[in-house]
Amino acid sequence: MVNNINETLGFKRVLELIADSALSESAKERIQGTKPFDDIDDVFQQLNRITALQTLREKGEQIPLRYFIDIRGDLYRCRVEGSYLFAETLLHILGILQQSLDLCKFVRRNRDSLKPLENLVESLNPLEKEIGLIRRVVDDNGDIRDSASPELARIRKQIQQTVSRMHREIDRVMDRARQENWLHEENPTIRDGRFVLPLRSESKRKIKGIIHGQSATGATSYVEPLSIVEINNTLMELEIAEQDEIERILKRITEDLRPNFQDIIRNIGILTELDFLNACTGFSQRFKCRVPHVSLDQRQLVLKNARHPLLSLVKEVIPLNVSIDEAIRCVIITGPNAGGKTVAMKTIGLLSLMVSCGLPVPVDDGSKIPYFDRILMDIGDQQSIEDDLSTFTSHVSNLKKIIETATDRSLVLIDELGTGTDPLEGSALGRAVLEELVRRKTFTAVTTHHSGLKAYADQDPNVMNAAMEFDSTELQPTYRFQSGLPGSSYALEISKRMGLDESVINRARDLMGDDQVKLEHLLIEVDTLKTQIEKENQSVERNKKTLDKLIAEYENKLTSIREKHESMDDRIAVELERLVNESRSKIEHAVKDIREKDASRETIIEAKKTLESVRQTARKRQRVKKPIPVIDKNGFLPGDSVRVEGISGIGQITDIQTDKRRAAVSVSGKTIWISLDSLESVRIQQENELQNTIVSAQVQSMASFRLDLRGKRFEEAQDELERFLDRALLAGLNQIQIIHGKGTGVLQKMTLEVLKNTPGVRKFYFEKFDQGGTGVTIAEL
Repeated sequence: MVNNINETLGFKRVLELIADSALSESAKERIQGTKPFDDIDDVFQQLNRITALQTLREKGEQIPLRYFIDIRGDLYRCRVEGSYLFAETLLHILGILQQSLDLCKFVRRNRDSLKPLENLVESLNPLEKEIGLIRRVVDDNGDIRDSASPELARIRKQIQQTVSRMHREIDRVMDRARQENWLHEENPTIRDGRFVLPLRSESKRKIKGIIHGQSATGATSYVEPLSIVEINNTLMELEIAEQDEIERILKRITEDLRPNFQDIIRNIGILTELDFLNACTGFSQRFKCRVPHVSLDQRQLVLKNARHPLLSLVKEVIPLNVSIDEAIRCVIITGPNAGGKTVAMKTIGLLSLMVSCGLPVPVDDGSKIPYFDRILMDIGDQQSIEDDLSTFTSHVSNLKKIIETATDRSLVLIDELGTGTDPLEGSALGRAVLEELVRRKTFTAVTTHHSGLKAYADQDPNVMNAAMEFDSTELQPTYRFQSGLPGSSYALEISKRMGLDESVINRARDLMGDDQVKLEHLLIEVDTLKTQIEKENQSVERNKKTLDKLIAEYENKLTSIREKHESMDDRIAVELERLVNESRSKIEHAVKDIREKDASRETIIEAKKTLESVRQTARKRQRVKKPIPVIDKNGFLPGDSVRVEGISGIGQITDIQTDKRRAAVSVSGKTIWISLDSLESVRIQQENELQNTIVSAQVQSMASFRLDLRGKRFEEAQDELERFLDRALLAGLNQIQIIHGKGTGVLQKMTLEVLKNTPGVRKFYFEKFDQGGTGVTIAEL
């Protein structure tokens, strides 16, 4: 690879950030040694493992990893017969084996969610028998237990007895020295591993014994009384015997563990890998990383809200959105200085490098990054006094290496292609290099200011122009990536903003020539119009969301009203039946009274019939519920009469596509598909009201598909354009041409506004530059 890619792209710092989350030193070393995989299957395997751990974290769980020491060096050393492991090393082995056992149990419990890690963890051998063996020998502090052997237990018991006897003898001698005022300090001490008394130097001969030196001031002399010399000798012999027995025990347990050294070494390697994967998961969680779609054969690059992780540490990052089709082999990024060209290119390079190393990247779902087998680049100024290299010479040296190495699987990044020499020659050389890389199907991204390279992108279908958006009003970069159009360098505009003399700027324009000035103005105009259209689209999208919300609210309210209406009908029916029943009781009493008064039988029967009729009506009303009609959100049904916005006359709906929110409307014998939002319901008079009414519409013939608005006043031009569109739609034209000129831009703006608000217009755009450019608008119907 050309240059120090890890340093230039910021990958080294990314690895340092990942290493911050690692627990073990071995995992940190594994992270620092990260490099691209040679096989894409290894990329998929690692990404799947990190994704599994990421999903586990999102559920609030983590694999049970703890800090461990890499003792593989001690194991290699102790492969030799007669060597032994230290007690501290045994304690580390115990921790490694216990952690291996915990991980095996955890993965078995979470088998479904940790499927990608299963084959890795299955290789762990916890050596449960050896765990018990080590626990019987070493305690939690790394000391050999008394119970490690009967001999060690006997020696340590003798040591305790000897120390007790020594303390009694020292206390006896100290009491006498204290009474005689021979002591310089109140407590005995240890010199050269032996208990001694701190006596005043003038009294050191008062007690028979061995002098072990004196203090720095000479005021204190350390004397070992003869009465405890033998006890000290016995204690030292016992301590030597203790060390000999501990060494024997360590050799024995090392012999027992030696057949399992390879399993322990493998366990350490797997724990290191799991620690590495867990650290990558922590980095992913911190920077909101996702696993993009990675492919070896499909060379499409799609970045959705990509962020450079190092930039996000220091400031709020404007996301990078890139979509490069599979047929494109080269992207030429242009625009003003400090506009974000190099950062965009470095972001593409860094994320591609991370993916080839099997790491998730800070992008949104739906992103696609090809697998590159190598990344070659020429970024920065590598001029060297020692090597006698100028800026241009160093660039050419790098380009030479790139051309010698690049394949159809490579990613090439070149910053400021063609700089450092004559602009004409630099542009020509740059184009020749790009042509060669495109011929090899190498995916290439370059930044440049050369107009010749911008023109090359328009001539080759495998090369694409791109630019970093620039606010031409504020003369400030927006750092948004724009595909398909070259960018202006804004050199003269920025110079004017910085206060450079106007005459100098005008002279610069003269020297540039009319064609170049027109091109720059055209690029600025296109950039401005594109920005304006994007803002208008965003406004339309916001309004649409608001409208959808209002429609949903009113639908809910309508459903609620209908439900309340039905409920009210039921309550009224129940109440009516209750009243009827009460009335029936009263009427029966009345009938009884009538009978007692000898009323006719026919009168009584008629009264009961009337009562029963009322009761049945109430029951029927209670039983039958009005169904809620399923209608379109706008309330339109086939056969309804409607008025189409922008078209005179009344039409009739012949078909409705609810999922696409559009309807087929027949107007004057022509059927057109119109958005439901552009229809207005029209009440049609009843048949008896229409006896003397005749509605007719006549389609006027179209003399031409072209309308010329130049020289007309605003209102006159707008009215004529609307009538022209009505006739074109009803005449069934597929395409029309509107000539409004450039001028002040008033008619141009009015034309775009009318076309945007006319439902029958499918899309519209400016004519080709050599046929009118921004002075002519083409509309497809």
